Amino acid sequence: MRKIFLSLCLAFCVVLSGCADEGNSKSTVQLLFPNPDSGIWKYIGQLCAQLMREANYEVELHHCTNAAEQVEQLKAAVEKNPAAIVIGAQDANALGEPLTLAKEKNIPVIAYDRLIMHTDAISYYASFENNSVGEFQARYVEEKLGLKNGAGPFTIEFIAGSPDDTNAPLFFNGAFNYLKPYIDKGQLVVPSGQKDFQSVATDGWKPDNAQRRMTEILQKYYADGKSLNVVVAANDDLAEALIRAQESVGYKGTPTILTGQDAGANGIANIKAGKQSMTIYKDPEILCGKIVRMVKAVVEGSQPAINDVTNIRNDVKTIPSYLCIPIIVDSTNVDIVKDFR
Repeated sequence: MRKIFLSLCLAFCVVLSGCADEGNSKSTVQLLFPNPDSGIWKYIGQLCAQLMREANYEVELHHCTNAAEQVEQLKAAVEKNPAAIVIGAQDANALGEPLTLAKEKNIPVIAYDRLIMHTDAISYYASFENNSVGEFQARYVEEKLGLKNGAGPFTIEFIAGSPDDTNAPLFFNGAFNYLKPYIDKGQLVVPSGQKDFQSVATDGWKPDNAQRRMTEILQKYYADGKSLNVVVAANDDLAEALIRAQESVGYKGTPTILTGQDAGANGIANIKAGKQSMTIYKDPEILCGKIVRMVKAVVEGSQPAINDVTNIRNDVKTIPSYLCIPIIVDSTNVDIVKDFR
């Protein structure tokens, strides 16, 4: 089924963008992505590389294990003077220097999913509507708990992503700001008092860090049978960390609602097992297909299709962007998710 979808996607790209000209038939595109041990990033890298090659580009694909390694990869990529560079940033704040070199060489740079900060060298940005990720999680909580009808009080805690990922505050703010009126009314209560991004952030998105924090919270605020009703976890790995924390302290029961994101293998398994309520699915085939069309446009000297020219700013300039819409997945539609393992 995926092969059929990819074939249709590529055919659609050709209709929209036309074929590359003869002189550019084998232009090189450099792809730089994070963590090769992550199932989703490994899949994204392979998928983007496949689509680029099928669109008649030479591709060099790189994964890094840390920010310093990605900086060196980017410097080497710039030296090769490629037709374009696509970057999924390991650390969105660490790439300014080598990107300055890319700008000096007039190399188009497209940020994939994570907005790269503190530089004017980014040509375009493609991602999902990341405020919507958190808002969709919050809307799910609102609906399932009947908050609009005045239900409550319910206890709630938040597990946010890493401070070095520019998406992480967007996810948290989207969820927290939507639920804040219910917190202010007392329908949602945060026993830990941890209600700002810095307090609930998880360095490096590492589940062990989240598990330690949630273990402390459970021991301090949810002893003696006190129920934890809702946990808004920024992704599936952090939701899994909450499950492990509950098991480590012998917490009885499952939160009424446990959110996630990425629709990874663990998240889907936990949804099927009734341990996690929902996840947010950001289909890589949609975003990688968009990246291919962007690359074709910039290489051919035309303007890529974008749908946001005002809202995405990286502290230096507003970045022309294309934002896709994510999908809520729970037990009712879990079978739409592809396996990234």
